[in-house]
Amino acid sequence: MKNPNYNPLKKRLASRFLKAMGRLKCKMSPFPATIEEKRRRHRAVRGAAYASMASAVGPRRAWSRALLRKMKGRKRARRNPRNVDERFGLNLNQLCDVVPGGEGMDSRSLLNETAHYIKCLVAQVQIMREILHSSSSSSTTL
Repeated sequence: MKNPNYNPLKKRLASRFLKAMGRLKCKMSPFPATIEEKRRRHRAVRGAAYASMASAVGPRRAWSRALLRKMKGRKRARRNPRNVDERFGLNLNQLCDVVPGGEGMDSRSLLNETAHYIKCLVAQVQIMREILHSSSSSSTTL
């Protein structure tokens, strides 16, 4: 019988995120003193979260390829977006801006990628909450 709580994406994401956070922990001071250090830590954690999410999914999704390219510092030429879906009259400009790599997709692909991206973001938030909950409960018992 399959465990209903088992999610291979969450497992890969959690594993990669914890490894990335372990690498960051070695590079940073335990208590940031200045605002700039706090901002640097925030950007590093956000980058680790995005990198772990994109690498857990792999290159089969356009948004993960776009994130991986961005982290490697490579840019891709932008294609003209299809801003309006004639069938529904939807303006997709804002969605193109939110989903990594969304600027060059047609409306159907954009909506498909957006659904998958949201699923991964939800998994990422759940994992971060679980890590925070386990670390705060373990620190109170010490």
